[in-house]
Formats: sequence, C-alpha cells, structure tokens
Amino acid sequence: MKFLELTGYGNKYKHLIALRSIADISFEPTYTHISLNNGNGVNVIENEEEITDMIRYQNCDIVGKEYLENLQAQIDAYEEMEADRYALDKDELPF
Repeated sequence: MKFLELTGYGNKYKHLIALRSIADISFEPTYTHISLNNGNGVNVIENEEEITDMIRYQNCDIVGKEYLENLQAQIDAYEEMEADRYALDKDELPF
C-alpha cells in the first residue's frame, strides 16, 4: 500500500495517509485540505508542488489539461514519424 507522510496544519502531528483512501485534495492559500473516503478530512501544511511530487514519486499520474496536450503532441509526433518512414523516393525500394 502507498502512503503519503504529511504534517498536520496547526498541531504539526505527522499523518500517514493511504493514497487509496484519498477522495479529494484542495489547495487553499495557507494549507491543503485532504478529504478521505470515510468522510473525514485532514488539513496539512504541504503545498501543491510538494504533494504532487509525492504522488508522482509513487508512480501515480496526475492528469490535467496540460498533461493531455503534451500526450496529444507526442501522439502527433509519432504519427508524423510513421508517415515519414513510409514516404519513399521513387528510386528507393521498400526493403
């Protein structure tokens, strides 16, 4: 099981939160609120960059608009390479 070690906002207690128990994460100006599947919530001091780095370290993906745009650009580049691969000059043999 994968956990995040986070520091509580206010009391500075350490919390180990299982990734699969997280329902929602909201990034507020001075703290981050993590809603859990059981209805409870935890406020922590770690910011968006720190939490997303922890999640990515666990080999989890965070998908947003920028991620999808980068993925589409990679797909387009791959398709263009494949098209160029089969574009032969008239004097070239295909093997």
